[in-house]
Amino acid sequence: MTKPSPSADPIFQVFNEIGIINQLASARFARVLSPHLGQSEFMVLNHFVRVGDGTAPSRLARIFQLTKPSMTAILGKLQAKGYVQITGSDTDRRRKIVTITEAGRAARQRGVEAIAPLAELVAHGIDVERLLTILPALTQLREFLDQARNATDDLNR
Repeated sequence: MTKPSPSADPIFQVFNEIGIINQLASARFARVLSPHLGQSEFMVLNHFVRVGDGTAPSRLARIFQLTKPSMTAILGKLQAKGYVQITGSDTDRRRKIVTITEAGRAARQRGVEAIAPLAELVAHGIDVERLLTILPALTQLREFLDQARNATDDLNR
């Protein structure tokens, strides 16, 4: 029987806590976004605002670790709502490029504002300064996992 490494337990505990926090926050977030915007739709809009747009649907599928049909469905919903524009590439007519519209930016902002009651609840129940002290570690963990995913999924190019 393989013995777990000594570092596995604290790392598991961190991921376990993050997973539980994600489930609790996601459930609440989904309730406040609905029926105007699905959580996966919000995540795509948020991605564009955070890191920029002008991305191929296939690349988005890899970034979000979804199948291409799943990402196509999300983008179709966003396009029908006028939140993204899907156009052909100037250099390759077979390739599609997705960009966020001003309406998409506004929808993303409404989503951010919709979560304000949860932010208020957290601000009254937890020391926000203490949360800010863990933010750099969480950012570093996300960046590490992004890079590991990018190397595995060939997203570094």
